[in-house]
Amino acid sequence: AANFSDQKKRLVGDCAIGCAFMSYCGPFNQQFRNYMINEKFTADCESRKVPVSRNLDVISFLADVGTIGDWNMDGLPTDPLSTQNGILVTSSTRFPLLIDPQGQALSWIKNKERSNLPKWNGQHVVELSDSKLKDKLEFCMGDGKSLIIVGVEDEIDPMLDPVMEKEIVKKGSRMYINVSDKMMDFDPNFRMYFITRLPNPSFSPELQAKTTLIDFTVTQKGLEEQLLGKVISKEQKALEEQLTQVLEEVNSNTKSLMLLDASLLERLTSNTGDLLDDEELVSVLANTKAKAAEVNAKLISADETRSNIAEKREQFRPAATRGSVLYFSIVEMSLVNVMYQTSLTQFLELFMGSMDKAEKATLASKRVSNIIETMTYMTYRYVNRGLYETDKLTFVLLVTLKILVAAGHLKSSD
Repeated sequence: AANFSDQKKRLVGDCAIGCAFMSYCGPFNQQFRNYMINEKFTADCESRKVPVSRNLDVISFLADVGTIGDWNMDGLPTDPLSTQNGILVTSSTRFPLLIDPQGQALSWIKNKERSNLPKWNGQHVVELSDSKLKDKLEFCMGDGKSLIIVGVEDEIDPMLDPVMEKEIVKKGSRMYINVSDKMMDFDPNFRMYFITRLPNPSFSPELQAKTTLIDFTVTQKGLEEQLLGKVISKEQKALEEQLTQVLEEVNSNTKSLMLLDASLLERLTSNTGDLLDDEELVSVLANTKAKAAEVNAKLISADETRSNIAEKREQFRPAATRGSVLYFSIVEMSLVNVMYQTSLTQFLELFMGSMDKAEKATLASKRVSNIIETMTYMTYRYVNRGLYETDKLTFVLLVTLKILVAAGHLKSSD
């Protein structure tokens, strides 16, 4: 009770930090987001004598485990930055503008919105330069569909300004937005996503104010988890399928538990008389207790299974780590010369090909060692072909240093 009372006191400051996170943190990386939350927002609340939680975890504060589980099942990476991005995309009142060089956000949104996406000639997305953009916007906005606009560069067509600013006009029970002198129906379920493949775009402050800008650039840890899933699905397919099944069960059971809690809380708060005299409430309480015990038992069993699977998966992590290191080494070569561009799709082809060509082995450790050796050599040969002679040694040095840092033999600061 004392802890709950303390939480209630800190809720004002925590909500202020949550709002600040939603408003300002989207364009930044994980490190700078943590700095803003802990060093700036929290410190500001404390200086104003507003009760606030130290080191607030915005993920658990703004989203529940069941929702995050659904996002992960739809393809959102499990690292904290991606989860925060998921919160920003789904909870912001402004339409999101996503910086997505590797196409991960597009893939996740397509899965998340699959039941609400229109289809044009087999395509679920529309280019910003599409000559029929206005007609497609009218259709989606009137039917409450989701519209994914790709091919955004530095500017967005001014025609979309009234939609981005939600200049809604109400006439009776219906809502309209005036787009290019045409009153278009507006359904509150309408969602719009803007996606740019540019890694470092220059958006105007006005455009950033109209949208929620979110950096979806893949992180090294996030890519490592994805590559680990690909290694396991290739080497131990049954194991990855079992993990997916367990995660679905855990997610379903967690949501059931949360629904039971919400249902019971609603009954308790709506009850006006003596709680013990309400036979229906006592019956519901007993049923909830029995169901909760059953769900908890399932969760414990699933956690044990997940731990066993995770233990087996960890044997293949070094291959995923090396893949992640190699990809980010290639990405950093674009700083040497802007011509050195390799997409994540290209790299994934190399990564999967290296597993086909690596020598087979019965022992998992030996097999992993063979994959790492083949992958490193194939990546080196592939990238080396496209480098100027003067930059070849730079690439070798960069890869070597990154491998040593990942292995813990060197520090990034060195």
